[in-house]
Amino acid sequence: MDTTSELRAALGPIGIWASLDAIPIDEVLRFATTVEDLGLPTLWVNESAGREPFAVLGALARATSRLILGLGIASIYARDAAAAHAGARTIADLSGGRFVMGLGVSHRSSVGARGHEYTPPVATMTAYLDAYASAAWTGPVVDDPPLVLAALGPRMLALAASRTAGAFPYLVTPGHVREARRVLDTAAAAAGRPGHPLLVVSLAAILGSGPEVDAAARGSIGRYLAQPNYRANLLRGGIAAEEIDGLADSLVRSLVATGDADDLRARIAAMRAAGADHVAVIPLSPTGRQADVATALAVSLDRG
Repeated sequence: MDTTSELRAALGPIGIWASLDAIPIDEVLRFATTVEDLGLPTLWVNESAGREPFAVLGALARATSRLILGLGIASIYARDAAAAHAGARTIADLSGGRFVMGLGVSHRSSVGARGHEYTPPVATMTAYLDAYASAAWTGPVVDDPPLVLAALGPRMLALAASRTAGAFPYLVTPGHVREARRVLDTAAAAAGRPGHPLLVVSLAAILGSGPEVDAAARGSIGRYLAQPNYRANLLRGGIAAEEIDGLADSLVRSLVATGDADDLRARIAAMRAAGADHVAVIPLSPTGRQADVATALAVSLDRG
């Protein structure tokens, strides 16, 4: 995966993103092999306050043979840049090069819970990328894994376009995707970088309909909308404050795909038409449980 075009092809148009912290580890490993068996090319895992993600990815690297593994997204406040780069190289080595690293500035509340001060995001990420690039490595020779940034606003998107393979914004609408595509391409051209930066987006999906599914959809995004970064991004995209604060039905529907398999695929297609290269589907059960195999199966039936 030496170029962005090679990375885009390796990830494929559709992958899976899952929060696996609350799931027994044997089930986590089974889920990864199921995703691989379904023919979906990529599985992204997150970092929160649960399992250490590099440890999980090491286990997944040995349990799978073809699956591209992505870390979406590691907090730059969880470890220094040298440790993050060492972790990325280690998973790249363990997986035979099947790894994509993701970095993000997280949120003020999460950073404070770790005992750190949340500093200006773009300047902080820029300094972190400098340290990441210069980190010493005495391990075996291994190709440096591709890097993407969690980027929402135009300045972070521009940084992603000029310094990394691309961006991985979370909790976005097709309208945001169109604007992110424009900003990434413009910033890459201004920096003299050939081609188009990678744009990965997530999309929560629930197979089914009805009041239970509606409640699960609302519950899956409610706590995120309380975070200032996501709220500010939606406001920037023209969503009214009262819609965000009241979890309006229209907003929930724009952020969470529900319905039958055709409905889910149509929502993925809309993200792709807006400019996303890769849609990381978050497969939820009708009750909101993570890593739902039925939903993963529904989106795997049409991967292009």
